[in-house]
Amino acid sequence: MKKLTYLMIGLLVMMTTTVRAQNSTKMEAENATYVQCKLIQDSRYSGGKALELTETSAKITFHYKAEKKGKYTVYVGYDGLYGDKVVVLTVNGSSGTFVTKGKGESAVGTYFMNQGDNTVVVTPSWTWFRIDYIRIEQSNSSLTFNISPKPIDTEAAECAQKLYTFLYNNFGKKTISGMMTGDMKSANGNITQHDDIKAVYQVSGKYPALVGFDFLFSTGSGKDESWAQDYTNDVMSLAKDVWQRGGIPNFTWHWRDPSRNTWEFYTDKCEVRITDAFNANGSWNTSSQLYKNIISDIDEVAGYFLELQEAGIACIFRPLHEASGGWFWWGRTGSAPFIKLYRLIFDEMVKVKGVHNVIWVWNAGDDDADWDPGLDYYDVISADIYNANYDYSSNYVMFDKLKTHTEGKKLIALAENGPIPDIDKEFDEEAVWSWWMPWYHTWDGNFVSQTSSAEWTKCMNDSRVITLEDLSAGWGASSAIRTPLSESHDSHILYDLQGHRLKHTPSKGLFIRDGKVFRGE
Repeated sequence: MKKLTYLMIGLLVMMTTTVRAQNSTKMEAENATYVQCKLIQDSRYSGGKALELTETSAKITFHYKAEKKGKYTVYVGYDGLYGDKVVVLTVNGSSGTFVTKGKGESAVGTYFMNQGDNTVVVTPSWTWFRIDYIRIEQSNSSLTFNISPKPIDTEAAECAQKLYTFLYNNFGKKTISGMMTGDMKSANGNITQHDDIKAVYQVSGKYPALVGFDFLFSTGSGKDESWAQDYTNDVMSLAKDVWQRGGIPNFTWHWRDPSRNTWEFYTDKCEVRITDAFNANGSWNTSSQLYKNIISDIDEVAGYFLELQEAGIACIFRPLHEASGGWFWWGRTGSAPFIKLYRLIFDEMVKVKGVHNVIWVWNAGDDDADWDPGLDYYDVISADIYNANYDYSSNYVMFDKLKTHTEGKKLIALAENGPIPDIDKEFDEEAVWSWWMPWYHTWDGNFVSQTSSAEWTKCMNDSRVITLEDLSAGWGASSAIRTPLSESHDSHILYDLQGHRLKHTPSKGLFIRDGKVFRGE
């Protein structure tokens, strides 16, 4: 009996090992195809070897054969030399990044893989690191969205509640088209005459539903210049026009140096630090001149939101964007001071100044968990992704990261982008962004041109993409605001209960068609 027991235990161990081997495949870097890499022999690494990448042209290519099509999580074993480095990992053309943290292993992200051959490529964003291996596991994630139907501001104005409800009801079902604005000389209060917005119309025949604006010249040492005031006044006039047409005003704030020593915002152009306004114990030094200037700037921007609020206009606001990149002064001193500043903006605007017409957005990057200001401080989590020209990837790797980070509790948006994501890819790859917004076309940005006219036309005329024309009923019509846009002409479209579009009628389970719930036969 004891021998039989040992035999059964042995078989169980073998079976468990076999299952684990089938679900997780480890591939050594030295066995991959590589260029501009140095082979390192060191017993600290798996297999006693690793590849060192010191050249920007370095590249490691793995070939993975998947048993079936689906989502797979890719892990990388690495050794970050001389500090943390950013590494790019691409699977079949879809890219994600991760940051080396000493020596260890990181889950880069979840990727779609084809049955059969797949190509996994590692390249440097920052050089000087070593790659030990990659490990691939079939993903078994069953995380579903569980988003609050109400905005985080418990005192949200009626207009903000309408806007949030619109975003909430359409999330996963439709993507809102957007466009950033730069130059303000062409519009004269009519958003359809603005050069950035006209550029989209000229290539697609439709206007974007969401329009981006910037408080670029609204604060700091030069804000009182007449041309700076004219710019901000034009922004406000256009934001009001967008709302009156049924669209969505969306604000960014390139915050000028609050020390008043410069009128810059890049770290290499100004010396200001958030911590300069701290006491020794890390609390705000409310008597310091920098703190007083910070509050003054926040109050200045709050005043513009209050002006919109008085007119019954809601908007989206993404403060302190791209902080973890370190190129803006608000990211210079790391995550902890950034969080204090983000929360100060929120608390000063909402709790002190009474701004209640804003939908709040936190702008995240890769491996930004330490920078999260807290789920109570934002309605939407977003990313900025600039693909190469004419690359219409859905960017589902980042979408999944943001969903995982927030445990499916927040709306997800592509706050800035170059080429627009292809709408078919968004649905096929389960990355339906709440909105996307290419950067401005004026000021020599030319971002509209990074997407072909054919792709613009295809996406802007797809029923799953919301344009300004779709919102012509305006914010006064509750039926156009509180429910997803009418799909009477697309009543055949099917969704699961999480709002994901289905290609076929399911054989079992519940699904939604034309706003009604059905059970598969």
